Amino acid sequence: MKTKLKQQVINLIKKEIPEIQQVKDKIKLEPPKEEKFGDFSINASFLLAKLLKDKPINIAQRIKQILESEEIFEKVEVAGAGFVNLFLSTKYFEPILEKAILEGDTYGEIKNKTKGKINIEFVSANPTGPLHLGHGRGAVVGNTLANLYKYSGYNVEKEFYINDAGNQIKMLGLSVYARFRQIEEPDYPFPEEGYKGEYIKEIAKQLYESHREKILSMSSKEEVIEYMAEFAKNLLLDKIKQDLALLGVEFDIWFSEKELYTQGKVYEVLKFLKEKGLTYEKDGALWLKTTLFGDDKDRVLKKSDGSYTYFAGDIAYHFDKLKRNYNFIINVWGADHHGYIPRLKSALLALGAKEDWFNVVLIQLVKLFKDGQEMKMSKRAGTFTTLKDLVDMVGKDAVIYFFLTKDSNTHLNFDIDLALKKSSENPVYYVQYAHARISSVFREAREKFNININELDFSIVDTSLLKEKPEKELMKYIAIIPEDIYEITEKKQPHKITQIAYELASKFHYYYNNYKFLQQDDEKLMKARLYLLKAIRNVLRTIFKIMEITPVERM
Repeated sequence: MKTKLKQQVINLIKKEIPEIQQVKDKIKLEPPKEEKFGDFSINASFLLAKLLKDKPINIAQRIKQILESEEIFEKVEVAGAGFVNLFLSTKYFEPILEKAILEGDTYGEIKNKTKGKINIEFVSANPTGPLHLGHGRGAVVGNTLANLYKYSGYNVEKEFYINDAGNQIKMLGLSVYARFRQIEEPDYPFPEEGYKGEYIKEIAKQLYESHREKILSMSSKEEVIEYMAEFAKNLLLDKIKQDLALLGVEFDIWFSEKELYTQGKVYEVLKFLKEKGLTYEKDGALWLKTTLFGDDKDRVLKKSDGSYTYFAGDIAYHFDKLKRNYNFIINVWGADHHGYIPRLKSALLALGAKEDWFNVVLIQLVKLFKDGQEMKMSKRAGTFTTLKDLVDMVGKDAVIYFFLTKDSNTHLNFDIDLALKKSSENPVYYVQYAHARISSVFREAREKFNININELDFSIVDTSLLKEKPEKELMKYIAIIPEDIYEITEKKQPHKITQIAYELASKFHYYYNNYKFLQQDDEKLMKARLYLLKAIRNVLRTIFKIMEITPVERM
């Protein structure tokens, strides 16, 4: 809104004062500190003073005369030494309300995806157990970021990196094998670093009941463990997909770490780096000259025993992404990866990536609270609340909203009691209740006045009747929401979408509590207010769609 209004104002002034073109980039259109000074204030007169060899106050008066005849302004005032304060009229908001009505739950979305193609990789949990709360927070943050970028005009590919080539998969196989043996031999030793959750026992039981004969026919223990690891991995990966679906999260690409090795992609990237003269051998190992690109020390790619480091696999994975021609990528990582960022960034610069191509959003820990007490969890002991447990407890919408209430790089205390409250104290209830209230008004309009909101001819609605202060505040907020969404997208601040939702809901609830919408004695005003309500509901639906929460009709 601000960008568009600023251009409108410059174009109007330009007709009388063409010199404004010379200072247009320095012009600021900002909301004043106090409401009494209008909706926006413009500093153009100070910038034009030198060019026109006149006092700012005189130029401000000229600007006032130019603008005050325009119907988009209710009034224009000069303040201080030459500020021009603009008071917008309802006329200004007419096309904005119409846009909100016509675009439904895509209000403000840039439909032609011309800004480029990007990749967002998130969750990427080891397929060795169910998703925990940190994974869930990462899933919500990553998915919301993807939806924000789609809204803002990007083609987005969502990717899950399957960690299926490391020691954790071997340990998964050993854990299942031990539980399998314990069915007949209760004292069979369990590996010290094994996965202790009940789910391992369930997988072992399933193998025992359905695959026992096949397992007994295998020629070696190693073959059995490998088979069990693959079986458990696939089972747990399916479970991960099911848990993510509970939050409406789906991925476009599932990329297997194992394929980096089976398809020779690690060898390929090391060959590429060698040919560029960026590697050297020392102590029998192969090193990458990451210090040339900002790292604090060079890093090992291939150990003296001939095995590749995890870092080499990561470089190969990102080299694959680099060749897919994304404008940029975003990785959503746990906060424990913070120190790994400069290392990988330096490797990507070595591969020829641009400075701003690789971006990381960090996810901090989630703590659960119930009855004012923290719920203690231990993944090692297998006693932790899973993402599915939390969704079952409080519902999908509360999980999504609460995970988005704070910057992802800060710790989050999740209050289960608050998430279950059916009152305005609960923020997700509060924003959904705004939608439900509007739907309730529409049902009443149909029952009492035979007005179907979907068939109402809005071309004859007189929006100039929307003169009350809360009405103007709502229209103004609807107007600025798309720009606010574009801004939080570019800043990678998905948590701020909840702030936008809450602010809109808050303005609506005040309006609802203090004004009537269904006036029998004033049909024109009633239709104008219903028109505004439909615009508000569509904007709420747009925000809910980005977050993937439900637009509830009744509460």
